[in-house]
Amino acid sequence: MIFTKKKKIISVLILLVVIFLAWFFFFKKKDVAIETYSVKKGDIAETVMETGSVQAAQMGVYSASSGVVEELYVKNGDSVKIGQKLFKVKSTSTDKEIASAYANYVSAMSNLKKAEQDKKSSYTQLLSDKKNLTDAKGDKKYQKNNDTNPKTNNDYTTAEKKSLEQDISAKESAVELSQQKYDDSDTAIAAANANVEASKLSYEATRDSTSVAQVSGVVSNLSAKVGDVVYYSDISVTSSTVASPVLIVGNLSGYTIKISVNEMERTKMRLDQKASIKFDAVSGKAYSGTVKKIDDFGVSESGVVTYNAYLSIDDQDSSILPNMTANVTVETASKNNIVVVPNKALKPYKNGKGVQLAHVDNTGKQIFEYVPVTTGLKSSSQTEITGGIDEGAIIALSDNAVVTGPTQK
Repeated sequence: MIFTKKKKIISVLILLVVIFLAWFFFFKKKDVAIETYSVKKGDIAETVMETGSVQAAQMGVYSASSGVVEELYVKNGDSVKIGQKLFKVKSTSTDKEIASAYANYVSAMSNLKKAEQDKKSSYTQLLSDKKNLTDAKGDKKYQKNNDTNPKTNNDYTTAEKKSLEQDISAKESAVELSQQKYDDSDTAIAAANANVEASKLSYEATRDSTSVAQVSGVVSNLSAKVGDVVYYSDISVTSSTVASPVLIVGNLSGYTIKISVNEMERTKMRLDQKASIKFDAVSGKAYSGTVKKIDDFGVSESGVVTYNAYLSIDDQDSSILPNMTANVTVETASKNNIVVVPNKALKPYKNGKGVQLAHVDNTGKQIFEYVPVTTGLKSSSQTEITGGIDEGAIIALSDNAVVTGPTQK
């Protein structure tokens, strides 16, 4: 019985040993190789990378009236000068529409005259109210310096003194009100003027018109032909029929690229910095660009401030067209033959940056220790090291290095 019990215990011990050996040889996690890097010198370029679009000086030319294109004086690709005829439109407005538009124009003119007259009247009232206030204050001053009321030849009563105070308060309120009306009169006149201009254009839109070029340039986007219906720019005949430019006059050379940069990028950018420009629509080619203008005042949207920057295209060709998407890389700074490390080698360390520096211990085993470093320029792949380690140092790139000594903080 005792022998059987001992046999069972020995069997259990043997089983445990077998399980341990199996785990040790087959299931123990193998050491993972640590990726290291030998610090070298190299070149680095700090860049700003943003997406923008091609901007061109252009002006859409709308029809000045609603009607049918009667004559076209230009075609796509023609160069035009300021004042040159572009197209003529025959109005399709009815007599009733013309009369209604003219009546609205006359009414707007009348409202403008009334607004101007109201301003004169409000100014007259303001002067009168100011005089009344001055007189009321004079009466109060007289009362303070004299005991006798000149109107009654008796001493001022308490009620009369109180009445003088109330009269000043009322006169002050009247001045404030008349001043506000006078100030508002300018707003009313501006609104009336705008209404006159709008109603005048609406009336003119019922008559035949000839549109001319307001700027010099090249005619583009002309799709209308003689007999086509066009609409005055402020008139929508139906929800699906909205006025659009009959053509565009633009400058097809000297395009610029507009990008938006954040606050940090703005501090790095300077005029005349060089850039590489690639277009989604032009594959396999990079163009050269130069920073020509950077806005000083930013635009805040949802708490994010951005600044517009404009670049020239130094080697522009016919492949580039207005409004194309451009991928811009601006070189903001560069250095040559300096100590650089891959970005992934840098770790947060003691409120700054550090690297895991390799050492060999007494047993010949490679160990790692955090050391602080100072940095300079940074590109998308590497960072300049200005202090802490030198060329030839071995550092860890992977995160599985066992670090001894000071710990990462």
